[in-house]
Amino acid sequence: MNASKKPPTKVAGRPKKVTHQQIVDAALLTMEQEGFKSLSLRALARQLGINHATLYNYVDNIEAVERDALSALMTRIPVPDKNNPQPLRQQLIEHLLAVRKTQIVYPKFCHAPAGTSAWKIHMRCLVRVQQACCENDEQLEDVAIAYNALIGLIATNAERTRTTGRTVPIQADIEAIAALPRDEFEPLFRPLVQNGKYSLRISSFVHRLDYLISCLIPHLPPIDDELLISMQALVSE
Repeated sequence: MNASKKPPTKVAGRPKKVTHQQIVDAALLTMEQEGFKSLSLRALARQLGINHATLYNYVDNIEAVERDALSALMTRIPVPDKNNPQPLRQQLIEHLLAVRKTQIVYPKFCHAPAGTSAWKIHMRCLVRVQQACCENDEQLEDVAIAYNALIGLIATNAERTRTTGRTVPIQADIEAIAALPRDEFEPLFRPLVQNGKYSLRISSFVHRLDYLISCLIPHLPPIDDELLISMQALVSE
């Protein structure tokens, strides 16, 4: 009679190896799903599918990972540059639209607490916008106020896009306005009565940005309406 065979001895598996890029991608995914404040070594390890003790072999501190993740995020956001041949107003609008796209995915991006890595990135963006859009030092404060006001609009629009599920949330407002009693809300309907429709600076987010830039940073030369329409088409996709 043959002796019963013993089950093979299990060999402990080696810790899963991870690359720096995988760590950065996992950090971005964690921030997307749970917010910037949720990023921790344990959360990162969970996202990577490894033990948090193993992660210490690759990461010295979570702050460095956050900085690298935010730097990767910023590669998706073009920033105005005087050396770029494109009109500065176009560059600024494209920058704001890229920030909006990022804000939709990472809701805390625009309003990160002062002193945090995300806040420092916002400050760097502001400085670069000042360098590109200011003709003299007297305009530094004006452009700073304008940029922060525009970022506030971007954050609000991104949040409304997230909550309504609409790429152009203003349409929900226009539809809701149409159902209001005309006598009580007459000023809202006056442009419709006079012009037959709302102007593009109301119905088009890009045209609204362009209008506000004209008000807040009037020294930036205007751009063709066809260019604004093409940028709005990208927002509406």
